[in-house]
Amino acid sequence: MRCALRIFVMLLSVWGISGCADGNRQVLEIIVPVGEGGGSDQWARALAPYLQRYLDDSLTVQVVNITGAAGVQGGNVFALRRKPDGRTLFVSSGSQVLPWLLGEPAVRYDFENMRGIAGSPVGGVVYASADLGIRSVEELCASDHTLIYGGISPTGLDMAPLLSFELLGIEVIDILGYAGKGAARVALEQGETNLDYQTSPAYLANVLPLVEEGRAVPLFSFGLIDDAGRVVDDPVFPDLPGMGKAYRACRGHEPSGVAWEAYRAVLMAGFAAQKGLWVHANAPEDRVQELITAAEKATSDPEFLERASRLIGGYEFYVGEDVDAALAETARISLEARRWLVEFLEHGFDVELPEPTR
Repeated sequence: MRCALRIFVMLLSVWGISGCADGNRQVLEIIVPVGEGGGSDQWARALAPYLQRYLDDSLTVQVVNITGAAGVQGGNVFALRRKPDGRTLFVSSGSQVLPWLLGEPAVRYDFENMRGIAGSPVGGVVYASADLGIRSVEELCASDHTLIYGGISPTGLDMAPLLSFELLGIEVIDILGYAGKGAARVALEQGETNLDYQTSPAYLANVLPLVEEGRAVPLFSFGLIDDAGRVVDDPVFPDLPGMGKAYRACRGHEPSGVAWEAYRAVLMAGFAAQKGLWVHANAPEDRVQELITAAEKATSDPEFLERASRLIGGYEFYVGEDVDAALAETARISLEARRWLVEFLEHGFDVELPEPTR
């Protein structure tokens, strides 16, 4: 009976029907567009109880996973099937930002029609199955093993590792179409693949235990963009080379050229503004301000900051207009880099995208 009731409640959520959680309590729904166990899910579930702490007692915060279309479906549901009443939030990652920036036809949501509530940069780590016997990025680049990578979609955040392999000159068989990064990690654990990446929250929660057990080996991080626009090592993973160091180790010279500029653009769009919490832009102003105030208090809460450092890394959180500004910065991709990315995706992965004009 409980299972049937739970399924019914989930269906109501997917259909866009909301109601009271308990008496006069209303549900504040947080849509996560990927399955449980991925980085966005870890991020949302780390933040949700602290939003609950600082919101009005009449609200119950509920995280809902709406998967499909390589992470695009949840954004479309938010944009098209949820009322702009300030009672539905949407969690984004690079897997939602990059398809939007590249004009993927399936995308029906628009970040210009959203307002930021909270956000943070997030890193990512490429790691291998220990069965390969590879212990460093140099060994990865020199390996003659059959390397198999599992991911979701080439137009989402998988673009970062796929570009990394291209830049490092690594031949990889890619298997795309997994339902989420949690499923891709399980595929590696089960031997279906031997290369994977996870964003910091999922890496710390789910991959680090595999490393400690000797079942997985971290190889390099994607790095972060500093204030001067350079790719630098990720401070959350100080023992791992960032992509810049990885490139020099494998290629023997400094990275440059349009392919590197495209990688920097993907890193900015996919990781600098990696996680975001959004509300409809035309939601009632009082409810938007209520959410921003709760986010300010939640992301300043010492208990949350300590928990966030353990669960999702010690990245700085930003709130309100700073979230919008961070996303706007990601859109500053040169026309040359956009065109290179479109050609890379079309030729390498049979992805049809509109010709960039700006």
